[in-house]
Amino acid sequence: MRKDKKKEQEFNRGIHKGEFQFSYSSLNKLMFSPSLFYKDYILKDREVRTDKHLIQGKLIHLLLLQPEEFDNQFVLMPSKLPSDSLRKVLNQISLNSKVTELSLVDDAAILKALKEIGLYQSLKDEAKRVAKVRTTECEDYYAFSHHKGVDVIDQDIFTKCTESVELIKENKSVMDLLSDEPTDFEMDGLEVYNEAPLSCDLDKYKFGLKGIIDRYVVDHDKKEIRIIDVKTTGKTIADFPETVEFYNYWLQAAVYVTLVSKNITKKEENYKINFNFIVIDKYNQIYNFPVSINTMNTWGDGFMSILEMANFHIEENNYDLPYQFLQEKKVIL
Repeated sequence: MRKDKKKEQEFNRGIHKGEFQFSYSSLNKLMFSPSLFYKDYILKDREVRTDKHLIQGKLIHLLLLQPEEFDNQFVLMPSKLPSDSLRKVLNQISLNSKVTELSLVDDAAILKALKEIGLYQSLKDEAKRVAKVRTTECEDYYAFSHHKGVDVIDQDIFTKCTESVELIKENKSVMDLLSDEPTDFEMDGLEVYNEAPLSCDLDKYKFGLKGIIDRYVVDHDKKEIRIIDVKTTGKTIADFPETVEFYNYWLQAAVYVTLVSKNITKKEENYKINFNFIVIDKYNQIYNFPVSINTMNTWGDGFMSILEMANFHIEENNYDLPYQFLQEKKVIL
């Protein structure tokens, strides 16, 4: 693993100033690959992900919870979106060039990006490799990708995500969770927050937490807080409990509960907190998975252990191996 003492010192200074906040994704990355965490958050050499399934998940969230923000976060291109691999190549070219038209990019820059991504290297003819990139779809994507701060989608993605959102809206049990909206009446006891960016300090640690909560509702009449996280999955709803473990979504739930708990008023400290996963699977089946209080408490205990793990890596400045492999010798029995 490439090390950089200067960037380590810069990161550690931020830690001691209380400037670094863990998100679910950064904590999760530190759990399974501290060296990748080091690359992404200390060296700040993080790959921008443009995978189609990630964009679709983001778009479904937005169309469901903040449709008015579509033009600020997405741009719809007229032709079909290139493959994930080609988009990585085009993004790599864009990083190395200020040219906003693919037709003005020379062949050498395209060949270099193809080599860095490892795409079409089995083609011996360089002209054939370049031709794979010089297409109408790639030219359109390259031009639209220069719109900073937005994701590029095509009509197929937009239609698919719109259909998913319409199915969600037809699901009564799900919409019972999502239809809570405050009224103009003074006596209304609801506060609704969509795509809410929250952050907090942690008493025992020099680092904090941050995250964007899909939706949470503070119900003063019922004295409860409902946290809702919308998930898209390439598996089925029957597989979702295992998916929670595989992707450590339990950790995300614990992070979100902590963030909401630390951002409520003193009056709301005794409110009951309910957590729900709304899941859209690969067959567009929709299901609401409530999390029991006992399970949430178990996840909270696991979260405390993860914070101790994170603190160890930071205090020891050791990102060579996952925490458990640094603590004791592992033996295959």
